[in-house]
Amino acid sequence: MRRALAWTAYVALGPISGPLAAGAVRNWRKGARVLAGLYVVALLEAIVLTPLALAYLLTLAHPG
Repeated sequence: MRRALAWTAYVALGPISGPLAAGAVRNWRKGARVLAGLYVVALLEAIVLTPLALAYLLTLAHPG
């Protein structure tokens, strides 16, 4: 059952965000709060900062 839940996160959120979200939840439940927080930071970076960096680089490539 746990294996199916891990695959559900992978399929629902994608190949990058899914394992990060599953790792955050798994470590939070195990009591490793700091490691779970690091997973959340990496997840936010993948969701927010990567698209922003790509948009910035595209504006540099095609100004105006």
